Amino acid sequence: MAEVIKQPAQPNLARSYDLIIADLFSKLKKMKEGVIKLGELGNLQKKRRIIKRSPLTGKSYAYYQVSFKASSLLKKELDK
Repeated sequence: MAEVIKQPAQPNLARSYDLIIADLFSKLKKMKEGVIKLGELGNLQKKRRIIKRSPLTGKSYAYYQVSFKASSLLKKELDK
């Protein structure tokens, strides 16, 4: 007998995505430099980068770079 998989209601799915995005955004905003481990998904890393003095304005600029590194388990699953 085939297993019936119930699909979540669309409003619940959209609300879940909104909650996850809001949580991740607040964690990245509060985080200094470093790594957030996302369980078996991988890691998010936040680094501060500085652009040296601009020849046009004479100012230095700083920004944060956020990068994702997938875990080996996730890479294997995506390669299937």
